[in-house]
This record gives sequence, C-alpha cells and structure tokens, in this order.
Amino acid sequence: MKFTILFLLSSFYIMHSYAQTNVRDSLKTLLKKEKRDTSRVMLLNALNYEYGGNKPDTTMILALEALSVSKRIGFVKGETASLHRIGLTYWTVGNNPKAMEAFLSALKLDEKINNLAGIARDQSGIGLIYSDQGQYHQAIDYYFKAKKVRDQINNRGEGYANGLAGLSRSYLGLKLYDSARVYAQQAFEISSKNNNQLSTGTFLSLMGDIYSETGQKKLALEYYRLSIPFSKLRENDRILSTTFLGMAKSFENEGQIDSTLFYANQAFEISRGAGFTKGALDASSFLYSFYNNRGNSDRALFYLQLATVAKDSLFSQQRINQLQSLGFDEKLRQMEITTAELKVKEDRKHNLQFAAIAIGLITFIILFFALSRSIIVKTKFIEFFGVLGLLAVFEFINLFIHPYLAKATNDSPVLMLLILIGIGALLVPLHHKLEKWITKVMVEKNKKIRLNAAKKTLEQLENKTG
Repeated sequence: MKFTILFLLSSFYIMHSYAQTNVRDSLKTLLKKEKRDTSRVMLLNALNYEYGGNKPDTTMILALEALSVSKRIGFVKGETASLHRIGLTYWTVGNNPKAMEAFLSALKLDEKINNLAGIARDQSGIGLIYSDQGQYHQAIDYYFKAKKVRDQINNRGEGYANGLAGLSRSYLGLKLYDSARVYAQQAFEISSKNNNQLSTGTFLSLMGDIYSETGQKKLALEYYRLSIPFSKLRENDRILSTTFLGMAKSFENEGQIDSTLFYANQAFEISRGAGFTKGALDASSFLYSFYNNRGNSDRALFYLQLATVAKDSLFSQQRINQLQSLGFDEKLRQMEITTAELKVKEDRKHNLQFAAIAIGLITFIILFFALSRSIIVKTKFIEFFGVLGLLAVFEFINLFIHPYLAKATNDSPVLMLLILIGIGALLVPLHHKLEKWITKVMVEKNKKIRLNAAKKTLEQLENKTG
C-alpha cells in the first residue's frame, strides 16, 4: 500500500514537472515566432513568471528585455509589469534597495495611467520589502492599500492571495498569531481554488511557520512536508530553503539531531547555490547557534563567518540609508498626492460657490423683471438695487479673478489695485447706462400699470352708476 502511494505521488510530480517544462518550452517557441512587440513583452514576462523563485539571472535577463521593448514602443503597462518583475528578482537575491526602487518606479507609472491592478501589485511589492526589513507596520499599511484596490476592481486572483499571505507574514513578525493564521488560511483557500501550485507551496510553508512559532512543532512539520512537493514541482528554491530551515528548527525541538542537521544544511546549500542571501543568512545563523550550543567551536566559527558576510551584504549601513531615503521620498510623494487631491476638492468647492453666486445674481435679475410687471417700482428703489447689483458684480469678478491676478502680478498690491480700478472704471459707465435703461423701462411700465389701474377703476364706477 505504501509503495503504491509513493508510486502515485512520484508519477504525479513527474507528470507535472514535465508539464511545467512543456510550458516553458512552449513560451520559448512562441517567443521565437512572435513578431509583434506588445505580445513579445507579455510572453517575456510570462516566461519570467514560470521561472518563479529560481534562476534569478534568467529572470532578470527576461525582465530587462521586456522593459527595453516596452520603453521602445511606449507600452506603459508592459513597462510597469517588467519593472515589477525586476523588483521581485532584486528582492529574491536580497538587494532590497534596488527592489524598492523598481517597485516605486512601477507605482508612479501605474498611477499616471490609472492602472488599478498595477497599483495594487506595486503596493504589495513595497509591502514585501518593508516586511523583509522587519518594518511590519509599514508593510501592513501597504498590503491593506493593495487589498482595498483589488476589492474595488474585484480582483481575487493570485495577487490577492499573495497580498493576504504578506499580511499573514507581517502579523507573524509582530507575533499576532491569530491574525497571521486567518490571513494565511484565506490565502491558501484562494490559491487552492485557483489551482495555483506555486502559491500553494508558499502558503503551506507559511502555515508551517505559524504553527512552529506557536509551539505546535508536529503540526508545523506536517505543513512543511505538504509544502515540499509543490515547491519542488515549481522549482521554487527560495521557498524550499525556507521550508527546510523550518523543518530543521522543528526537528531540533524534538531532539532529532540528524534530521536537524540534514535539513539545515539543505536550506543553506540551496540558498547559497541559488544566490538567496536572506536564506543563506538565516540558515548559517541557525547552524552557528546549533554548533555553538553544543560546544563545537570550529563549526560554529565557520558558520558565524558565513552569517556575518551575508548579514553585511543584506544590512549594510549604506543599504539601510538607501532604503530609508527611498521610503522618505515615497512618503513625501504620497503627501504631495494627498495635498493635490485636497486642492482639487477645494477648487471644486470654490467653483460651486462661484456658480451659486452667479445663479443667485441671475435669479435676482429675473425675479426683479418678473415682479416689475405687476408691481410699481420707484426710481429710488431702482437706484438702490442698481448700486447693490454693481457691488455684487464687482465682488464676484474680484473673487473669480483674484487667484489669476495674484499669480500674474506676483502678489503686488499696487498692480492688483490698478487692475481692479481699471475693471471698476469699465463697470461704472456700463452700470449708469444699464440703470438709465432700466429706469426708463420701469417708468414706462409704471405708467402702464397706473393707466390700467385707472381704467379698471373707471369701468367699476361706470358699472355701479349704470
């Protein structure tokens, strides 16, 4: 029975490994035949994805070629997707400043063309870097921004699941285990539903990390074991090394020394061979601690030196300063975006107020003429409202042109006063002419109203006497 299960599992992995190789070969064949540049960009990025967490040199070459073609033909969506793949490759090899730079460049372009799916993808990338640096609160902030955008466009695919996994890992870093477990479970369910083998292995390994951190080592080992076939299937060495290290920690807790060393060394060799600096640092640090606790100073010193080199590569002061600078620049840019949005809202509010004033003036004039048909209007009344109307129009013009006037005159009080005097000089003669015309019209209407009233009175008297 055991032999049968192993045989079936082996057959399953061989078939799917063949299928993955087939996908890569198919993409390469299509790439050779494809002449349209836009399609070539998409094929290059698809092939980049198929190499996933393995062969960073290959993925970087593919992403750079896709970026070059995108820029040449002005394909902005292709450019942002390529920048994101470049950022992921830099992150894979532990160059977080360059990864952050690529993600931020992609975000700016996606915001420019309002590519919401791209914006969410870039925000998740930024969250990934913050989480990797241990800045979990900033990471959670960006992951939730990405989640909000994806909810808005109803995008519940792989990116959504990866974002949930990012939230889970960040909460795990903060030791908020319940939240970490909830988001990891959600990520796994979405990945399983979409039959995404690459992500499934990642999320199973993440569940193993959560149970390991909460002291449930046997359950953690089960999740790690479930994760391994998926990671091998997709040749995802980064997750495989992380999983092996998690298993080593669990076996150490169980007192199984041989298994501990086997999986810890596997994690170290895979990370070093694939150029995953963060994985190499974690594995060498664990092996240093393991040997140091058992008094094997030679082996402890060996792994301490390796860990120091990896740590210097990842966390040098220069790189920390680079990341801080990029983070500050992005915060400043986000503040500028917020300020611009507030200004647009304020301008809209002012425009609505101007429109209301204009409508009020027009309504007043219409009502004035409408009511004047049946009401006798005195000349003094016309003069009073004429002056009031002149002041209202002048102030309306002043309010409307003031921002432009201030900019044109560089806020010079003398020039602004002279221009307003000029506007007043034009309005006053126009006002006098308009007032005379309205007075004349009103006087004629008043005469007609009085005449009509007198005729009605005479007719009533005649009727009474008759």
